[in-house]
Amino acid sequence: MGLEVDDDDVEELVEEHSKELSTEELLELHKEENETLKRSLTSEESGEEEEDKEESHIIPAKDLKDAFFCWSKLSKLAEDYHPDVGSVQKAISVFNDNVMNYFWK
Repeated sequence: MGLEVDDDDVEELVEEHSKELSTEELLELHKEENETLKRSLTSEESGEEEEDKEESHIIPAKDLKDAFFCWSKLSKLAEDYHPDVGSVQKAISVFNDNVMNYFWK
């Protein structure tokens, strides 16, 4: 394929990733992630085979404990510092219902 990367390419990549996103860009990113999540959940609901595969995985208790602890800290941080409390509570609720609920069973 003959792809070459030079110092300018690396600098450009580093520069792009070091820029802070504006509120509008963050909101757009959030919107895109929600749409992706909705599509993902819709496709998973239609395939019960995936549920059988997921049930066969055994997750170590320590990993679950770590995940619950991290989620607790992250959701608390978002609730405490994010300016749009309603959106945060909605996002936390969606994540709890669609992701964390699986691990709480």
